[in-house]
Amino acid sequence: MIMKSSMLFGFIALLWGIHTCVIRASDIDAYKNLVQALQKKTPSQKQLSSSSHQTRQGVRKDIWFAQEDGSRLHTRIESQSSLLTLHPKGNRLEVVEELQKIHCWMQDRLYTVAGTGAPMQQMRYLEADTGTYLYSTQQFVAQSVTISLFRLPGHVLSLEQDPSSAFVRGIAQDVSFAVSGKSPQFQAKNFKASFSKL
Repeated sequence: MIMKSSMLFGFIALLWGIHTCVIRASDIDAYKNLVQALQKKTPSQKQLSSSSHQTRQGVRKDIWFAQEDGSRLHTRIESQSSLLTLHPKGNRLEVVEELQKIHCWMQDRLYTVAGTGAPMQQMRYLEADTGTYLYSTQQFVAQSVTISLFRLPGHVLSLEQDPSSAFVRGIAQDVSFAVSGKSPQFQAKNFKASFSKL
């Protein structure tokens, strides 16, 4: 009796194994249809059709640039508000942020005073009503930008400075900088400035 039931069980297991392991032509057709349906639904295979927007308040971006000597230059961009937009471009998204009431602090270089060894920094301060940050190229652009250059004590980015202590102050019609490499690639076009003696 036990022998007959174990043979019956073995026979059933063999039939089940054949049924589940053998690939039929209908299984192959069902698999191909499933793959085609998934490819049609995958976002990378179709055009994205609409933009998405997000309004943000109190925006702040901190960017650090490692230098050859192990130090790091700090750039901070703050804006009162912004509109973040995701634009479909083929199979990719282009992310653009329109910033309002912008303040930007950029360390240009860190150094020590010869003889005393006192830490110092040269820093740029920018103000603009509006500007754009392009995430795909990591580029910031703005028009009618007030630029001030400072030499300040310490190596920590200074967010509080007296505008009258700037050694250069002026307005540029077009400003752009790219966030890449070891320091930002900064350009100011049509820059009209005044210099002060320090």
